[in-house]
Amino acid sequence: MIKTMRKTIYAVALVVLAINIISCNPAKKYEEEERSLIADYIARNNITVAPDADGIYYIESDPGTGDLITVEDSVGVRYTGTFLSGEEFDSNLEAATPYRFRVNTPYLIEGWPKSIVKMRLGAKATILLPSSMAYGSTGFGTYDYYGNYYSIIPGYTPLLFELEVVELVRGEKK
Repeated sequence: MIKTMRKTIYAVALVVLAINIISCNPAKKYEEEERSLIADYIARNNITVAPDADGIYYIESDPGTGDLITVEDSVGVRYTGTFLSGEEFDSNLEAATPYRFRVNTPYLIEGWPKSIVKMRLGAKATILLPSSMAYGSTGFGTYDYYGNYYSIIPGYTPLLFELEVVELVRGEKK
């Protein structure tokens, strides 16, 4: 009898604990805030394109020429990255060379290759990436010479990129 009561008490306590953990999940709050930020941005800027299955908004301003880029290709891009507020966090417009990479390289944020394969040489587009297609829940930062950490992009932050494909080297088709 006492063993049965103890097991029941433990089971109830476990259920209560699980409910508290699930309902107090801070990630849900941040995800809802991010969805709200994106919805507000879309409404303020009269964006009419729908997001793809990954939540990426691809807004093409110049279609470029030729065939679509594939994951086997290598590209050179000019880009500017901003927060939805318009604050710039990165750009290579002043660099001597474009940012070059193979489209299927594993070190890119996930939203870039998913967007680049919608482009052609010379194409220009704005892409709005939810954090799940960018730097996720952890964000991105760097360390200075003294070991101090500086957050550049907070977690759960949607990002905007202005992209232009300025170089294209076709890869081998498998």
